Amino acid sequence: MPTFVVGDVHGHPETLARLLRDAGLIDDRLRWSGRDARLWLLGDLVDRGPDGIGTIELVMRLEREGPVRCLLGNHEAVILSAWRFRDLRTRGLDALFRSYWLNGGQTSDLARFQPEHAAWIEGLPAVARDGDWLLLHSDTDLYLRFGRSIDEINRTISSVLTGGDAASVEVMLDSLAHRNALGDRRRVDRLLDALGGVRIVHGHTPIPFVTGVEPERVVEPLEYGGGRVLNVDHCLFAGGPGFVTELPGASRVEPDAKSSDAAP
Repeated sequence: MPTFVVGDVHGHPETLARLLRDAGLIDDRLRWSGRDARLWLLGDLVDRGPDGIGTIELVMRLEREGPVRCLLGNHEAVILSAWRFRDLRTRGLDALFRSYWLNGGQTSDLARFQPEHAAWIEGLPAVARDGDWLLLHSDTDLYLRFGRSIDEINRTISSVLTGGDAASVEVMLDSLAHRNALGDRRRVDRLLDALGGVRIVHGHTPIPFVTGVEPERVVEPLEYGGGRVLNVDHCLFAGGPGFVTELPGASRVEPDAKSSDAAP
């Protein structure tokens, strides 16, 4: 069963649709056509681009049609927090609300955000396993602040998203926004030892930010960390053409003591 991943889409549903059509995963009517393939979106569907809500709704529908899943990105957490705290004006909550605009938030996305979008985001896993691969949104080991297993991390982050106070939400947002940590072999070891897997795939940090290459020239993932880490953030928001990546070695596995997050 081939497994595909797509990095940060940032409000570009038409580009996402083109990429998935070209990969044979959806048809011309934007319906799932990937047969026994499965697809992971690695988060950050919203902000910076013109139609984050349209992107969320496309992915929500594909989840109902096929083996499609999405990770929680820091931008999903930010828009949910801005929506959740939109009518509150204490000093701490104001700071959280302002962070939405500082992170490329779009007035139109927040205006169209509905309870069903909130409920969907609240249920997104922050981390997951698929065969040999540990799937993250952000290239950081700070996920381990929230637990020592995939299930514990996902439960803790979901609890903060749905009911945390301003201070706990701010800590979570800062952690999810951390980047550039996985060039350190010890941090990669720490994550894989705790959560399982052999290799890590992530988005969050645009490949041009790391390589200095123009976004228009980024057409494939960036492998680093001795071949154990794969960055798939194609920098769509700045003009990257985008790409879909098949993960070698991914296969359906039974949950083990470290991870009970089965493949979709």
